[in-house]
Amino acid sequence: MKQTPAELDKAALRDLLVDAETAEQQADNGPFYPERGITRESLLAYAARCRRELDQFAAGGAHAYVLNCP
Repeated sequence: MKQTPAELDKAALRDLLVDAETAEQQADNGPFYPERGITRESLLAYAARCRRELDQFAAGGAHAYVLNCP
C-alpha cells in the first residue's frame, strides 16, 4: 500500500511527538548516560527541538524534513 504525502507527514509528526514525550519522560526519570552525552539537559534540549519542529511543520513538509534532517 502506497502512502500519500499527507499520510507520510502525519506519521513524521507523530514520530516527532513520541520523541519529544519520550525524551521528557527520560529527563524526569532517567536513565542518563553522561559519558555518551545523554543528560537531563540534553534530553530536554532534544524534546524542545522536536516540539519546535512539530510547530514548524504542522502545515506540511515534516516527512521531507525528517528524511534530510541533520
